[in-house]
Amino acid sequence: MQILGREPACLSRLLVTSPRTSRTASPLHQCSLLWDELHCQPVEHAHIPKGRYRGVTLVRNHHGVLVCLQVPVRQPHSLSSELTGNCNLLAPDLRPRAQVYFSDLESLLEPDGHVAAGDCSRSKKGSTENTARRRRDLQVEEEEEEEAAAGTEIAIILDGSGSIDPPDFQRAKDFISNMMRNIYEKCFECSFALVQYGSVIQTELDLQDSQDVAASLDRVQNITQVGSVTKTASAMQHVLDNIFTPSHGSKAKASKVMVVLTDGDIFNDPLNLTTVINSPKMQGVERFAIGVGGAFNKSNTYNELKLIASDPDEDHAFKVTNYMALDGLLSKLQQRIIRVEGMVGDAPHYQLAQVGFSAQILDEGQVLLGAVGAFDWSGGVLLYDTHSRRGRFLNQTVEDARGAQYSYLGYSVAVLHKTCGLSYVAGAPRHKQRGAVFELQKEGRETDFALVLEGEQMGSYFGSELCPVDVDMDGITDLLLVAAPFHHIQGEEGRVSVYRVNHQDGSFTLARTLSGHSRLPYARFGFAMATVGDISQDKLTDVAIGAPLEDFGADDGAGFGSVYIYNGHSTNQLVDLSTHQPQRIRASAVAPGLHYFGMSVAGGLDFSGDGLADITVGALGRAAVLRARPVVRLKVSMTFIPEALPIGFHGGVKVHLCFERRSGTTVAESGLGETSLNFTLDVDAMKQRKRMQCSDERQCQSSLRKWGAGPQLCEPFLLLPTEKQLCQEDCFSSIIVKVSYQLQTPEGRTDHPQPVLDVHSEPSAYFQLPYEKACKNKLFCIAELQLDTTLSQRALVVGLTKELTMNISLTNSGEDSYMTSMALNYPRNLQFKRIQKPPSPNIQCDDPKPEASVLVMNCAIGHPILKRSSAMFSLVWQLEESAFPDRTANISVSITNYNENRSSVSKTHSLWFKHAFIAVLPKPSVMYLNTSQALSYHREFLFDIYGENPFGAKFQLQICVPVKLQGFQLIRVKNLTKTQADTVCTQKQEPACGSNPVEFRRDVTELAILGEISFNKSLYEGLNAENHKTKITVIFLKDEEVYSLSLIIQSSVGGLLVLIVVIAILVKCGFFKRKYQQLNLDSMRQSQLKSDSLLEEEN
Repeated sequence: MQILGREPACLSRLLVTSPRTSRTASPLHQCSLLWDELHCQPVEHAHIPKGRYRGVTLVRNHHGVLVCLQVPVRQPHSLSSELTGNCNLLAPDLRPRAQVYFSDLESLLEPDGHVAAGDCSRSKKGSTENTARRRRDLQVEEEEEEEAAAGTEIAIILDGSGSIDPPDFQRAKDFISNMMRNIYEKCFECSFALVQYGSVIQTELDLQDSQDVAASLDRVQNITQVGSVTKTASAMQHVLDNIFTPSHGSKAKASKVMVVLTDGDIFNDPLNLTTVINSPKMQGVERFAIGVGGAFNKSNTYNELKLIASDPDEDHAFKVTNYMALDGLLSKLQQRIIRVEGMVGDAPHYQLAQVGFSAQILDEGQVLLGAVGAFDWSGGVLLYDTHSRRGRFLNQTVEDARGAQYSYLGYSVAVLHKTCGLSYVAGAPRHKQRGAVFELQKEGRETDFALVLEGEQMGSYFGSELCPVDVDMDGITDLLLVAAPFHHIQGEEGRVSVYRVNHQDGSFTLARTLSGHSRLPYARFGFAMATVGDISQDKLTDVAIGAPLEDFGADDGAGFGSVYIYNGHSTNQLVDLSTHQPQRIRASAVAPGLHYFGMSVAGGLDFSGDGLADITVGALGRAAVLRARPVVRLKVSMTFIPEALPIGFHGGVKVHLCFERRSGTTVAESGLGETSLNFTLDVDAMKQRKRMQCSDERQCQSSLRKWGAGPQLCEPFLLLPTEKQLCQEDCFSSIIVKVSYQLQTPEGRTDHPQPVLDVHSEPSAYFQLPYEKACKNKLFCIAELQLDTTLSQRALVVGLTKELTMNISLTNSGEDSYMTSMALNYPRNLQFKRIQKPPSPNIQCDDPKPEASVLVMNCAIGHPILKRSSAMFSLVWQLEESAFPDRTANISVSITNYNENRSSVSKTHSLWFKHAFIAVLPKPSVMYLNTSQALSYHREFLFDIYGENPFGAKFQLQICVPVKLQGFQLIRVKNLTKTQADTVCTQKQEPACGSNPVEFRRDVTELAILGEISFNKSLYEGLNAENHKTKITVIFLKDEEVYSLSLIIQSSVGGLLVLIVVIAILVKCGFFKRKYQQLNLDSMRQSQLKSDSLLEEEN
């Protein structure tokens, strides 16, 4: 259903469209609003084509109303339909002005012509001639329409004789129902009649009754079998006399078909079958005969069946064994009754154009019509003049159109008013599967075509709805809304893109996108859009967007669908739509049982007669009128006596509060007559500890006042200090008074919408009661703060550094600084130790508090007022002796105050952290090595490390052992051993090991084995670097060798001579005589005797 308001003399009517059903034969109704109910009746003057139609398009402007129907037309015995559109242009009083049927669109086109737009002035004589011509044209078109839409009339003759069992009779009815249903779906102009014959011949379904498909199928199933004899010839004559006649809905030029369903021979029939077949009324009637059962195996019975059927028999006479086999004939019989005609040549151009699928009235007599089905559904736009009855079809070239099949250009059309002139835009929601918007710019007598906007998501139907918006009502289009109702994230939620129209060059810029409720998929937001006038009464145009499937499938069953209202908004000469809390109207809030609420929307006119623009919303089979509520805007003012509080003031303050009405309409002001204002006061709203309060707390908590006749509502108050001394802690910041208000309307009144406050304005106001200040400006002081900070050191060594000191210098060279505070952020491994305060001003610091990865300490400096002075003080921290995970950290100092024009200064210092360790390599003793034993000598070199490593510093011990000298192997390293499990030893070859290779060309008497500790100096600090190196010295020893031969001979001879002299002396002294031998022998005997005596004693 589509709904549109009209603006004739009577503003209480609206136009509603609906599909043709058994209850509503007219697609257009006019409705009046009486006592909150809509009373609708068909529009009598509109020319409505006969037969069924698909879809209704309805648009209006001050020139009139345009109604377009999509009437399907099919040639006799054909499935190739024409769907070209039928449009009626009505005057504002709904009298017909023009009617055109686009069955032969090509004959109405001027390929190279131009259709004038804007010059529709006619003389009085010319107007009379045009009226007569339009009447003649209407008559001719009605005759052409009657001939084109004659259709096919199918009369089914059902054998209901007693020879048919009830189950088989039910199967026959099922067969007829299925056949009718299938043909209904494919043949728009097909109508049915059903005659049953037996003992009596009766019409079960007339041609006029078959317009309602559902009811027709129900009547077939409700047929009762009459039984008795088989009067087939009489039944066929009954069809000729009582069905195919104008009085029973038959059309003279319609194709006529008989389908006879029987189970055997004709029995007890007073009429002769041959006579009926050859009667003049049977001329042009195509007959099909279906025989059921074994009786048709007989030649005479089968010949009778062939006589009933038209020639040729093979295409018109069918026989089956039983009623259960009837379903097998459905497809064949349908193809015989309705033969499919193939397309000649390429894809159809205008046969399925559906002209009028979308429409716009340009001026008096000229219309813009969308034709989505033209050129194989690439689509196009028809610019048509109802006066000249000529038009121009606007589309891409035929070659381009072939590549743009199924684009659906013309699915939506709109007119933009630009500074350069009129511009026509058309949507193509299936262009490249993503959708697009094309622009037809009109310059003088030329119309150019251009692609301007393209969709992003496949299947989103971008461009299916277009809505131009003149926000500031200056006659120039400001925004173009493009809907993509099938845009999907979780489901088909829908989305609307808002494009800003550039007034200089007419280009489009995406401003934002709009969407409905984020948690409701399948809402199809943007299915319908319309400008609805100034709902918010701020002289800016508002927009309504429908989401007809929102809340679909909800458990409450209260209905589904919603409408969103977006108000116009203007800021800094830039107009837009406000996205702040758009009003959402749900179907369940309007009336129970509304389905697809929001499938169409319209507005901008006053239907209810209350002086305010209303909105009409369409739902399935129902329509709703939403009345605008008067919008009230209030200006709140407050005065204080005294205007500023002196220091030391402890008296009362007189307050005068006033509300002034500033409504956009007189309706809003008149609606305030029975409305009350409820307001509250919150004194010193920004403070928990109040400094002043109302003398009567009940008066401040809630005051209800009824509006009077004047434009203002005023109320006095008295404020008193909460303590004897008004200035205890804060005597510089203003006392803020917050006023909150709302309208209160009497309950039970529904004759007029109740006023409402502007939703885009906060229902509250703030006012300041300042203190007097000793400054140049009596209301506020300007402080000038300078901060300087220095650190005792920036590189800190954990385990070595004990304290860190920051010197702070703060100077106020301006006026008073109120509640001056210092916020100090520092790393957690610094423990606050002390503050060295100056004598003045007073400095008070709170205990540090952890915050994220730092500690925060707040200090109050000279509270409450820091005069023009300087403060120098120091802060001392103690560095914790625990591992710190970061290499760097910051210390930041920030100084702020509570002055009206608050100023702040800050400083930040970076710190670098290292971790200390102690490692000592002892000095080993000197080692000696005899070179004569080098090949078999083994030595162990031992390096010991002593120290402390509390922070797990990682370091290396590099031992350098020279193993070769000029290619000669000095030392071979046999093994590397370690004493700790987490020590890792590696061995590699180095060209030189701590010494200059040139030095080894000399004689080598000693060798140095070096050991050195290394580490990452950016992370760690070694406290005794002088003990990180050591050296084992190896001294080589060797025996002296003499190589002179003469010296050896002389030594040998000299030794021999000495030996001879010694022997001679011994001989001369009797050393070799016998008595010495005897003495030795006696001595040996005595020893033996002593040994024997000792053994005997033991025994």
